[in-house]
Amino acid sequence: MIIRELEVKSVLTKSALPVSDYSVNPYTGCSHGCRYCYASFMKRFTGHAEPWGEFLDVKYWPEIRDPQKYRGRELFFGSVTDPYLPQEETCRRTRALLEQLRGSGIRLSIQTKSDLVLLDIDLIRTFPEAR
Repeated sequence: MIIRELEVKSVLTKSALPVSDYSVNPYTGCSHGCRYCYASFMKRFTGHAEPWGEFLDVKYWPEIRDPQKYRGRELFFGSVTDPYLPQEETCRRTRALLEQLRGSGIRLSIQTKSDLVLLDIDLIRTFPEAR
């Protein structure tokens, strides 16, 4: 498994998905490589030679200085990569973002297969419209 840390300008990407205003992916790649994965197309944007499922990019972004500007917006965590991969237990990038956005008034959606989401249930409950 190849794991690298990346500095990115933002972890929030304007979304064309009908379910959200912004896509949020604190990681790119994964450690599973499920055969049915719809996101494996993302490999071509990563610069990785390894097959999908054999690499993970851990994203680091500048602190969001004005999270209030996202008030009322729907943020969809995990549109491409599960925000609660096993590495979240140590890297804590999803939790870091939830902490930055706490009290901002965003609408929060999280897509995950992992019970690691329970590590952040305290924070998730602070977002009134979390799903």
